[in-house]
Amino acid sequence: MGKFLNKSSFLLILLLAVAWASSGLSGCDNGGGGNNRTRINGIVEEVIDGPVSDIRVSIFENNNRRASTRTNQSGEFNLKFKPNFNTVRIEFQGDDYTLSRIISVTPDSEVDLDVIIQISPAQITFTNWTVYQDSLRANSFDDIQFNSTEADFNIDGRNSDCISVKGDSRIEITARSISLINCKNGINAESFGLVILEADEDISLNANRDGIKTRDNTIVRLAMTGSPLDNNIFVTSLRENGIRASGSSEVIIDPQNNCTITGDKNAVNQSGTSTVDTDGCTLVDG
Repeated sequence: MGKFLNKSSFLLILLLAVAWASSGLSGCDNGGGGNNRTRINGIVEEVIDGPVSDIRVSIFENNNRRASTRTNQSGEFNLKFKPNFNTVRIEFQGDDYTLSRIISVTPDSEVDLDVIIQISPAQITFTNWTVYQDSLRANSFDDIQFNSTEADFNIDGRNSDCISVKGDSRIEITARSISLINCKNGINAESFGLVILEADEDISLNANRDGIKTRDNTIVRLAMTGSPLDNNIFVTSLRENGIRASGSSEVIIDPQNNCTITGDKNAVNQSGTSTVDTDGCTLVDG
C-alpha cells in the first residue's frame, strides 16, 4: 500500500496547485543546454493491411499542426518541434485512414518511437517508447509533466543536476521506468518546488553529490504507480549523501519491492524540521 501525505504536506501541495492553476502552463527553462526542442525518431514497423512507406506523420497542438513529415520506404520518420504543452497529438495519415494518439512530451528530449498501425479496428500500438532527456530545470511556476507507463524515461545530467526545481514549480514524471545518470545532484529542490517520480518498474538515481537534496518548503516523492509491475527504487550518491534534507522539506520514498539508499557519507542526512520517510528501504552509509 502507498503511504499517505501528512496534513502539512497536503496543505503545501494544495497551495502549489492553486498557484499553478492561476498561472497556467508556462515556458520551461530546463538546464540541458538545448533549445527546448523535442525530437522524435520513429519507425512504423508494420501497417496491418497496408504499406509502411509514404505515411504522413504530424504533430498537433490544439489542432494546430506543429511539424510534419513522411515515412520513407522502411517506415522511418523524424520530427522536431518546440512543445508548448505537456501533451501533443501524433497523427498517422495513409491513403485510406487517419489515426492519432495523444502522447506526453518534454522539452530538450530525444524520443525513440516504434509503431504498429492497425487500420480496422483502428489502433496505434507503441512497441518501443524511450525518452532520452537532458537535465530538467523548473523555476517560478513552471509545470513539467510526463505521464505514460508505456515509456522508459532516461535523464542524463551530463554532470549537472538531473532535476532542479524552485519557486513554486513542479516536475512530475510517471513512466514504466525512470533512470537518472551522470548527475551532479540527482534531484535539487528548494523554495516550494515539488518533484514526483512514479514508475511501474525501477526508479534508479545515481549522483556524484547528493542523490536527493531538499531545502525550504519542498516535497520530493519517489514511488510506485497505483498499479506497479515490479517497482524497485535505488538512490546512490558517490561522494555525498543519498538524501540530504533541510529546512521544512519532506522526502518520501515508497517502493513496491526493494529499495536501497546509499551515500558515500550518509544514506540520510537530515536537519531542521525536515521529514524523511524511507520505511522499507535499506540504508547504506559510507
